[in-house]
Order: sequence, then C-alpha cells, then structure tokens
Amino acid sequence: MKTAMFAGALLALALPANGTEPEPEPTPARVYVSTARDSEWHSYRRAWKAAHFFEAYTRTRPLIQAHMQIRPLQPDLPMEGLHIQLRGTTTAAEIPVDPLGRAELPLIKQAFEEDAVLRLNRHKGHYQFNGRYSIRERPDGVYAGADLRAACEQLLDAQRVSGYRWRLLGKRCAGVKFIYRLGDPAPRIVHRDAAGAERALPIASGQPFENATMGLYQVALYRFADWPAAGTVVAQSRPLGVGTLYE
Repeated sequence: MKTAMFAGALLALALPANGTEPEPEPTPARVYVSTARDSEWHSYRRAWKAAHFFEAYTRTRPLIQAHMQIRPLQPDLPMEGLHIQLRGTTTAAEIPVDPLGRAELPLIKQAFEEDAVLRLNRHKGHYQFNGRYSIRERPDGVYAGADLRAACEQLLDAQRVSGYRWRLLGKRCAGVKFIYRLGDPAPRIVHRDAAGAERALPIASGQPFENATMGLYQVALYRFADWPAAGTVVAQSRPLGVGTLYE
C-alpha cells in the first residue's frame, strides 16, 4: 500500500495542474551553418604577386586593365552577391566583386607579411580565383573605333606574352564585346559614322569572355569587319565590361 501511495504521489508531481499528461518536447530542427573553413579561399600573398605580375603587362598597354576575378566552374553558378573578406592576424577588409566577378585587390603591406586569407562567401569547389584582362571602360561611353582595334591588339598581345601563347596560337582580333546582364532591358549602344549617322550594334546572348564557364550575358558585338575604322561606338547604356572576340 505504501509503495502504491508513493508511486501515485510521484505521478501527481509529474503531471501539470490540470491533471493531463504533458505533451512530448518537439525534436529541435537541425540548422547547418557554413563555417569559414568551408568557404572558397585564396592566399593574399599569392594574389598580390599575381597582381604585380599582370601590372607589368598593362603598364605599357594603356587601353587594357587586369583584375583578380572570381570565376565559376559551371555556367549555372550565380555571379550576383559575391564578395571577398580579407582576414589576417591584424588586418581585415571587405573587397567588393563586380557582376563579372572582377575585384580590385587592395595593396596592404601588413596583409602581405601575414599572408592573410582572401575568403569568398561561397562553399569550396564551385568557384576559383583567377586573373582577367579586359578593355578599359570609358566613363563617357564613347569609344573611337581605332582605339577599340588597338585595345584588342594590346589585350591579345598581353595574353600571349604573359603565358597564353600556345592557347592563342593562330588567333587574331576580330571584334569587341560590350557586356550587359542577361535579364536587363536591351542596351542602347550604337555605331556613329563620320557623317553622324547612327546604327545600333547587334545584341545577342553569349559568353562575355573566351572561357565558357560564366554563363550567358547580353553581348553587343562590334565586329571590326562590319564597321568603318573611322567611326565611333557610343554606349548609352553603360556596360559591365568590354571583352574581346578572337577568330
């Protein structure tokens, strides 16, 4: 009898005031957080050395530029929303990435000495850090045809002498590509001849640069053979970048 009374007392303490059995505790949902160790990263020191290497080739070719570029390994990977964190023992900075994956590397002596880490806000195995030549964009959007031809030659020459000679063997400059987001309204970009007459450049979806992993963009193509050298290209819609076309 005492044992039964003791068990009843324990049950009464375990029950809530209304005498009903308590609801079982729900199993907590598991939340997986991507830690810094899972992100794509690169050595700041190596990136700085690469920037210094490419600067030697753009210094004497004023119509082109070189950037560090985040390049996707598959064309369906998004380019929007990328950014890089620079993290060292005593250094920290945020590095923006443009819609073509290009970034300006800040030159920070302390980060070089510490060999800080460039950490991309994406998981490992989907993107890689590379270098990228491109033609310098003009703030006013006005490009002389002769300058575009010269810029293409400068870029092709820089690629050849900096290590891509065999891949570009037999290639020649055939045109220039003005690059826009695929989902944006059709850009307004025209060729203006010596008499002032304007004709729109043809626009199609295509690759922004020579590699095929970046997905599709709107590309306004200025093919040299189709236009007089004395004309001007006027990009009333500012391009994301200006690339080259080789044949």
